[in-house]
Amino acid sequence: MLHERSVVYPVPAELRGWSFDRPPVRPRAFLGLSVWEVASYCPSRRDVWLRRVAGVWPRSMPDALRFGSAVHEVVSRVVEGLRRCSVLGDLFGCGSVVDDALKGFDGAEWFGRLKDIASLVHGLVLADYLWGRFGEGSHPLMEAVSEVVVDGSPLGLSSRIRVDAVLGGNVVVEVKVGRPSKQHVIAVTAYAMALEANLEVPVDYAVLAYITHNGEPHISVRGVYIGPDERRDFLDARDEAIDVALSQREPPIPSTCPETCPFREVCRGGVR
Repeated sequence: MLHERSVVYPVPAELRGWSFDRPPVRPRAFLGLSVWEVASYCPSRRDVWLRRVAGVWPRSMPDALRFGSAVHEVVSRVVEGLRRCSVLGDLFGCGSVVDDALKGFDGAEWFGRLKDIASLVHGLVLADYLWGRFGEGSHPLMEAVSEVVVDGSPLGLSSRIRVDAVLGGNVVVEVKVGRPSKQHVIAVTAYAMALEANLEVPVDYAVLAYITHNGEPHISVRGVYIGPDERRDFLDARDEAIDVALSQREPPIPSTCPETCPFREVCRGGVR
C-alpha cells in the first residue's frame, strides 16, 4: 500500500530535505524551531507566540505530557537494555531490564501502567529478536538506532532535534501516547526531511507506534508514506510558525484547547 503510493505519488527533488538552499524547503527565517512548535496542537498557534514573542514558559506540565515523556524514556531504556544484553551474550539471563528501565519512576501515580508497558515492549522486542535469530526473518527492532539527534537548522528547526529511532538507516520510528493525529505525521515528516538534509539519502517512510493503556497495555503501528502532500503540510506548518514568531500581534485564545497543551494554565490565567 505505502509502496504503491510512492510509485503513484513520487517525491520531487524540490521537496527533499537536501533542497534546503532553495524554496519551498528553504525557510523564510532561521529561528531554531522545535518540532513541537511546528506540529503545534493549538488552533491559533498562540503557544508559539507565547514562547517566542511574549517569552512565557509553561507554569507546569500536564500529566498527560509527563506520562508520555515517561513512556518514551522507559521504552528507550528497555530497547537499549536488551541490545546491551544481546551484545554481552546474556539475553536470557538479563532479567533486570524492565526493573532497570523503571528506575526513578517509583513514586509516579501511573507507575503500574508504566510497568505494564515496559513488560509489553520487553516481550515484543525479545520475540522480534528471537524470530530473527532462530526463524527466517531479521530483528529490526533490536537493530534500530534509538534516540538519534539530528541537525534541523538547514530547515529552520533546532540544531538538536531528537528522533525516537531510525530503522534500516532511513525509516523514522516515533512512539506516541494517545490518539493518532495529523500533527504526528507533520512531526515525522520534519524528522525525515532533516535526515535527508544531513545524510542526502531519501527518507520516504515512517512508523508511528501508538501505545495505549485502557485496562491493559496495547501497541498499534501505523506506517506513513512521507510523500509530496505530507511534505507540503510540514512546510506550511513551519512557515506559519515562523510568521507567528516574527509577528507582534497576539493570537487569540482558541475556543478549543487540547488537554496536552503546556500553556493551558497560562492562557486561562493571562500572560504575566
